[in-house]
Formats: sequence, C-alpha cells, structure tokens
Amino acid sequence: MIPQHILPIQFKLGKRATFFANEIIFFEGEINYTRIHFAFGKTKVIAKTLSKVEGRVNTDSFLRINRKYLVNQKFIREVDKYDLILLDGRILPISRRKRFCLTK
Repeated sequence: MIPQHILPIQFKLGKRATFFANEIIFFEGEINYTRIHFAFGKTKVIAKTLSKVEGRVNTDSFLRINRKYLVNQKFIREVDKYDLILLDGRILPISRRKRFCLTK
C-alpha cells in the first residue's frame, strides 16, 4: 500500500500536472481560484475552489483550518490559541470552530 503523503494529486494547469502531498504545504482559497504553496518555495494558481480541492485531496493528510486555508499536517509546527504555526514560520489563523478540533 502506498503511504498517503506520497499519493499523487492531479490538477489542470494549462495541461494536467501531478503533485505529491508531501510537496504541498497548504492550499489558499481565493474566490474561484486556489493558490498552492509548495515546500520548495513556489506557488501555483489553479481554477478550482478550495472546496473542490478539499474533495480531491486526502483528508488524513490535510486539515481545513478556516474557510481560506487547507493545510498539510506534516508541515505544522505548533497550534496555539488563535493561530497555526508552520515549519517555515508562517502563521495562519484558525477559525473558532476548527480551533476546538485542533487542540484535542
């Protein structure tokens, strides 16, 4: 069985592109588009809503922390009361509803 963090995720970026979950830090929703933030520092924009992206990725690897962000659990350093801190130092806000689930 293939580990969940290396399963391919395919998106259309002009042509079909394949990425692996362990390459993606988080997805950032922007109305009808989603920005993919990669571990190697690049970002790509796809023409899909964050909800549609969430339906295509493994929910064991990614957490929806608010209506704007879907984060890869492998890149989370810590969770404090209001924010999630990533391994690269970025700080993302957590919604009140999701905060309860994350602090358990």
